[in-house]
Amino acid sequence: MEYKYKAFISYRHIEPDMQAAERLQKLLESYKPPKSLGVKKENWRIFRDVSELQSSSDLSEIIKNAIESSEYLIVICSPQYTESKWCLQELTRFRELHDNKNTNIVTLLVNGDPKESFPEELTYAELTTTNEKGEEVTVKVDVEPLAANIVADDLKDSMKKLNTEYLRIAAPLLGCDFNDLFQREKRREAARKRRIFGGVSGILSLISIISIASAVTINGKNKQIQRQNDQIMEQNAEIENKNSELLVENAGHLAVESENLYKESSLIPAIKKAVAALPSADEEKPVLPEAEYALSRELGMFSHTQLVPQISLKHECAVEQLSFMGGGKTVVSKDATGVYFWDAETGKLIKKISASDSEFASESGSSNELTAYFDVSTDKTGTYFTNTGSPSSVTYENSSVFNKVYTYFVHSVDAEEPGTGSDVYIFNSDKSVWRVDGATGEIKWNCPKSENVYKYLDAVMDDKHILRLYNDKRELTNGSAIMGDDYFLEIIDRETGKVVDTAKVDKSESSIGFLMDLEIKAYRNGLVYIYSDSDKKLKAYEIKDHALKLRNETEIRYPFDTGINKEYLQFFNDEPVTAAGSIMAFNLNTEFTRYDKDMKAKKWSTDIPVNYQNKGKMFLMPASNTKYEHDVLAVTTNRSVSFLDYENGKLIKNLSIEGEIIDVSFSQNGLVMFTLDSGEEYAVSLNNYISGDDADNAAYRVQTMNTKVSLCSYSLGKYATSENYSNTAYIQYPKQTSAYTDIDTGEFMYNRDVAAVSDDGSKAAVVSTFYPDGEYNSSSILTCHLFIYDTESGLCTEVSALKDFKVNSAAFVDNSKLIVNVSEKTSGGTYSIEDKTMLIDVADGKAEVIKDAPSAKRSTVELIPVPGGAYYSADSEKNLVFVSSDGSCKTWAVRDEGSFTADREIINNMYAVSGSKAAMYAKFSGEDSKNALIVYDFSVGQHLELEYNVSDESEVQRIFWQNADTVGVLFNNRTVVLFDAANGKLKNEVSINGTSQEPVSVSAVSDDIFAVLCRDSCLYEMNSDGFTGRSCRLDFSSDNEIYESDSSSAALLETRPTADKSHIYAVWNKSQAWLIDTDRFTVRYRIDDFAAAPAAADKVFINDEGRNKTGMFPIYTTQQLLDAAKDYLSALGEA
Repeated sequence: MEYKYKAFISYRHIEPDMQAAERLQKLLESYKPPKSLGVKKENWRIFRDVSELQSSSDLSEIIKNAIESSEYLIVICSPQYTESKWCLQELTRFRELHDNKNTNIVTLLVNGDPKESFPEELTYAELTTTNEKGEEVTVKVDVEPLAANIVADDLKDSMKKLNTEYLRIAAPLLGCDFNDLFQREKRREAARKRRIFGGVSGILSLISIISIASAVTINGKNKQIQRQNDQIMEQNAEIENKNSELLVENAGHLAVESENLYKESSLIPAIKKAVAALPSADEEKPVLPEAEYALSRELGMFSHTQLVPQISLKHECAVEQLSFMGGGKTVVSKDATGVYFWDAETGKLIKKISASDSEFASESGSSNELTAYFDVSTDKTGTYFTNTGSPSSVTYENSSVFNKVYTYFVHSVDAEEPGTGSDVYIFNSDKSVWRVDGATGEIKWNCPKSENVYKYLDAVMDDKHILRLYNDKRELTNGSAIMGDDYFLEIIDRETGKVVDTAKVDKSESSIGFLMDLEIKAYRNGLVYIYSDSDKKLKAYEIKDHALKLRNETEIRYPFDTGINKEYLQFFNDEPVTAAGSIMAFNLNTEFTRYDKDMKAKKWSTDIPVNYQNKGKMFLMPASNTKYEHDVLAVTTNRSVSFLDYENGKLIKNLSIEGEIIDVSFSQNGLVMFTLDSGEEYAVSLNNYISGDDADNAAYRVQTMNTKVSLCSYSLGKYATSENYSNTAYIQYPKQTSAYTDIDTGEFMYNRDVAAVSDDGSKAAVVSTFYPDGEYNSSSILTCHLFIYDTESGLCTEVSALKDFKVNSAAFVDNSKLIVNVSEKTSGGTYSIEDKTMLIDVADGKAEVIKDAPSAKRSTVELIPVPGGAYYSADSEKNLVFVSSDGSCKTWAVRDEGSFTADREIINNMYAVSGSKAAMYAKFSGEDSKNALIVYDFSVGQHLELEYNVSDESEVQRIFWQNADTVGVLFNNRTVVLFDAANGKLKNEVSINGTSQEPVSVSAVSDDIFAVLCRDSCLYEMNSDGFTGRSCRLDFSSDNEIYESDSSSAALLETRPTADKSHIYAVWNKSQAWLIDTDRFTVRYRIDDFAAAPAAADKVFINDEGRNKTGMFPIYTTQQLLDAAKDYLSALGEA
């Protein structure tokens, strides 16, 4: 069979697996075997999905085809490989194609122990043999996989080992023995060195000969040498071009890998890949906008505040437990080697407790293991959230789970908020227990193994006690001890560490049942609660004369008798509440039962479809703290949040959560606060689910982390997190981006926005609204303000003449004047629809009304600056007005005296301006009634018609200026027509069918290039001949989208100039922008919450209305990005 690929590399997209796969591919594809081997190697193609799938969207089909077209399978083995269902499917598919044999499978061990890293299928072979009966049978025989091993202490050493170990993989691909190949390779290297030495000697001899010959024939050889030099120069140029192309290709692959890792929430590896795609100081590598885009997104360079890892906590192996402790003063974590205490402020390791520490030693010696119990209360009453937007508005998204999700809420950390965690209890293998101060790591007390104990069988943590069950010991005459016949329950006070009582468990008593069926649940008010699985009863025992005596019992009823059942017990106001969980096939149900204090009577029992066996928790919310008539029992599992009426057991609401809850806490005020494995943090309020109206159902999204999260703990505005199987934990908290400059207009100022910015970037017009005391109610009197912000000094100067005027739009003219359109407040407190246009002197703030300027009659009016003035549409978007910096104005459509309407109007607000000229789609009435495309020159007051017959008002979708002499029009027949603005003649008619997508809008990129935005979110580069073949995707934020392609949505796209002539801004809906590198026609940066950008300065202004943040960022250079990445990674110890 002819194979397209020599081998298929199957690997996890994590480090070190990814780098090993990438390096191995290059080594194998470039390898040339020694000639002495007698094997001719064809040009091998090695399939690795990153290098083969850049242009494909159908990943599964491509991979399937690649596996079928590969002669060998190379498996990059690590403990994480076997956890990937995709990797295992690749392995299974290849084995199916090769008779379920491992003959053509080669492995590369990159990490971990072979037993946990090799897939099970590679550790055995199926052989046919004859049994004792003479029958042919198939048996499994253990085999050692054919493997290369590059396991090392760090990635650098691992890659160094790969430089020789790859020969173990090349050998079977060549069909030869590795030892033979390795020895021949060594001989080839030695021969190469000899040839170099001999070659040098030969060259010196040759030079002598040539020198003598050249003295005789030098003139005749000059032309030949020149020809050879020319050929060498051409070859060098070709090599240089090829190298450049390879560098670009490699950088592109790294940028794509970085983007993919970022989408998978692998933030730190994504940043490292993006850095690798960009040139370092001493590296000759092209700068790809794709790599800058990836790095800027991952570092949050255009986000004013980022919730990202700020401190790293390095462990010796994978983190198993993690929580803030000591009221949030420390982070305590555990891995297989011990328990760590970290300073929550600095990340400094305070103390580590290991099983090998003499103080924590056990009788088991080296096999001693530590178990840690973190005393963390789920009661976070005192935790509050606040809306960061204006007090008069809230923002929400629709949700299939919660109905609505309110955004822009954050933790409001104050003195009332409790810190997380108390102390840590540590058990060794002997069940000796230590109480360790959660804030300092110091030991408070130790309760060792009691003298009469042979072996502890179990230890249970209760609210106030520790319960240890043990076998007694019997002393022999020789002084040794053996296991006795009796069992005892030891009760330890958690506060003091003292044994307060010991009770004998009579194993012969029928009410106790078999010991293996017993599960000690709790000790409460002198009673010991034990669950017996044999008769499915929860039993309460009192302690009399140091023995357990049955006082009461109740049968536990499970939703499914034959399912996987588990019973849980919790107390509220001394009343026992049980959760009896059942798993039966796909049915996951739990029955909750409330008893009286003596557990003699059931008050209610309710079955709800949740799996309480998976991280189930219960919490009581008192009626006095909520708006509900009764106390409420909140119940959470790893995938659900439920509310039960505690009085009668009625189910108020059951929410099935999309994602896994990994951290949860409660407030007696009715809040359930939880973090998902996606990194999203939510708060659900009981009050949103008790009105009976589903429209009131809602949740609040508080934060979103950019890292994978499997362990999470919150305390006082910070998060301690860790990923699955990671030996690094992080302390994350929101932090303002260092390059961001905030524009502060004063206390209680909201609805801030940058209305305009001067071309040189030195001044910005900033509007904001004052809310008295930062609150809002029906009687609040709000006032609008306009400020001139100086970007150099950072000072805001109020334009006092416009206090309480609502600014609808603004435009700087010549950096010294500001034209504004404003609405004045009426006596009734609302703003007039009769707006005014005014001229402000930036230097002194004086304002004057522009006489005869018609009203826009639209609060959405936009002032468009041009040299010497600005345009705006007036008379409900039917007229066009030019306002000059000298305070004069000119109007296109003028009403005759006594007439209510003008004889002309703009259709669908369709116009574009350039200097003194405006191209419009106009409607003329009167004797010459018609619709026409025209160019009107305000400097002479005349217009000319463009030579195109427009029959339908909906035919024109967009008008734009290609350059100062050319007008472009997008028609609804998928064509763009270019007209000469001087005479109206048609210059070109450009079909945009080459995009094969539905066009939405069009805008100029340069004097001869324009871009078409289509419904696939891509910009397609066009010129007068049509589609150039280049396009770039605009990655829209989740709250933005492309609407249907009509004239209104077409107006949402615009392009704006930048200080760097090789870049432009593509702006959508005036709120999101992309900086486009026009040389490569690729997105370099994405700016969310875009507000404005000066045409002649490298800065950009943003307005995050939901967070009440307005400010500016620089347009970063490549080096600034790399420096920011270096600083960030260094702070985490990842550089």
